[in-house]
Amino acid sequence: MNWYKKAKKNECSGWIAVRLSQVYSNKIKKWGRDNIPDNILFKGEGHGRELDTHITVLYGVCENSKKAVEEVVKEFKSIKVKLGKVGYFKKDPDFDVVIIKIISEDLRRLHEKIKRKLDVKETFPVYKPHSCIAYVLKGEGAKLEGDTFVEGIELTFDKLVFINDKDEEFEIKL
Repeated sequence: MNWYKKAKKNECSGWIAVRLSQVYSNKIKKWGRDNIPDNILFKGEGHGRELDTHITVLYGVCENSKKAVEEVVKEFKSIKVKLGKVGYFKKDPDFDVVIIKIISEDLRRLHEKIKRKLDVKETFPVYKPHSCIAYVLKGEGAKLEGDTFVEGIELTFDKLVFINDKDEEFEIKL
């Protein structure tokens, strides 16, 4: 995870996410290769193309215990999402982040519950579910916005990925 490597120097860098299946991961990566030329990729440390196709539920988890996370998420039996259009985040002064927008009340509820029940240090005040495709040079994200190559696809996840501050990765079955 590109941003994760960069953020590891911060405390509370644990995160919880769902990983897209190989089929959808490959489809998103292919779109990125076909539509985002290498010469517009942001070359900063830990950036470029996203290698681990996922949807973050929450970044900034201070908890290191799988059991504690399992306890918080136990009421969730699955997470339903709908993939949206290509979009981008332009908040960073150095680059744009090209994303797939995600529509999911399940993700929002899960995000809020984790935030209430676990010790977290959120780095983004508003949760905007998304799947990152790539980091591109400032101003290039707008040129890619609006593509509908996966829009409307509905997916259901029955497990989460939890990576704690110690870089230990756990799979949590819902």
